[in-house]
Amino acid sequence: MELENLTYQLWVYFFIFARVAGITFFIPFFSTTFVPVHIKVFITLFISYLVLFEVNGTFPINSSPLVIIFYLLMNFVFGSSVGLIANILFYAFQFAGETIGIQMGFAMANVFDPVTSDEVSLVSELSFLFSMLLFFIFKGPLILYSIIIDSFNKVPVVFTLAPDGFMVFSQKLFDVFTIGLQLSMPFIAFMILLKVALGIVSRLIPQVNVFMVGIPLEILVGFLLFLGVILIWEDQFTTLFFQLMEWIKNSMILLFQ
Repeated sequence: MELENLTYQLWVYFFIFARVAGITFFIPFFSTTFVPVHIKVFITLFISYLVLFEVNGTFPINSSPLVIIFYLLMNFVFGSSVGLIANILFYAFQFAGETIGIQMGFAMANVFDPVTSDEVSLVSELSFLFSMLLFFIFKGPLILYSIIIDSFNKVPVVFTLAPDGFMVFSQKLFDVFTIGLQLSMPFIAFMILLKVALGIVSRLIPQVNVFMVGIPLEILVGFLLFLGVILIWEDQFTTLFFQLMEWIKNSMILLFQ
């Protein structure tokens, strides 16, 4: 009897571990190379052990290995889906910074991003780091882990993924472009007006070399506008972040059937 109970708890622990591992390896910052793999594994093991005593799931002891692998995969997909959705804001801010950088003439000014191991725009990297700073100020990792822990009260460890709910989560990823354009639209509109003004000046005063004057002017005005926009982004990030966390809480139940 004790052996059966131990086996039952062991399989439940593995299912919990798979779900927590999914979010640990996909949430912002923890999914990067900044956090060593053994630290990620330790966090996952520790949180899974704490959650084990709160989970009242049932699982047949004599199940086949294929069934066990299936439920491990389902829990991992569940956790990774929550982690990917949590990255929406950061990708949106990065996209907004990329758009602003192009308008400022920094399309070719790239820096190495140690997070993605790729070259990104200078303004894009600054926007991403700013959003990451706000993420830690609001204790974002604790909020995400509290959501995944609370998910065991809504979604059991033994479940089947619902295709319709998974499609809802997949379509949510398109908000990256919507939010990114909303964040950068005031900047784009002002820079268009600046280019129109330079075009009018070149017609009225042909002696003025617009190309020599326009490029430094766009950079100067762009930085001044960016300093003003980034102050507004703080309030927008706060609102969007907590709205996204609330959406995840209310929508995670759609992932299982």
